Amino acid sequence: MDAELLERLYREHSQAAILYCTALSGDEELAQDLTADAFVKAYLTLPENVPSFRYWLLRVCRNLWIDHLRKHRREVRNLPVERLATGVTPESRLLRNERSRCLWNAIASLPPPDRELVTLHYFSGVPLEEAAGLLGISYSAARQRMVRLRRTLRQRMEEQGYDF
Repeated sequence: MDAELLERLYREHSQAAILYCTALSGDEELAQDLTADAFVKAYLTLPENVPSFRYWLLRVCRNLWIDHLRKHRREVRNLPVERLATGVTPESRLLRNERSRCLWNAIASLPPPDRELVTLHYFSGVPLEEAAGLLGISYSAARQRMVRLRRTLRQRMEEQGYDF
């Protein structure tokens, strides 16, 4: 294993992976654990035909999250909306102004599959086509969902007094 390469990949992609795992789990510590595990696993299992390391990393993160849910099925509560809406996540530290917090609360209130798509595309910087592949849906379905989600988020922001 090339430690320098792994370190460089971590510097380049860790923020996106942590953000994605936090959006999935609602738990910053769990997100960091999932991300650390995902980096090693993604690095060791990277196929030749993958579009990018980030794509593969986020796919591994998602699979590790699903594995975690299966192992801890009875313990899992609906924490993401509660934790993300309270402003105790790394994302809230990044989103410094009130308008951004309002937008994040609107995103956090979305159902998990929609929140995952928005997080992948806008916060983790994954192209919509790759996000669709990660989620196992067609590009056109992802595009249609994003149109609906942008409309929903715009409406929620306007209800809070923000022009979009």
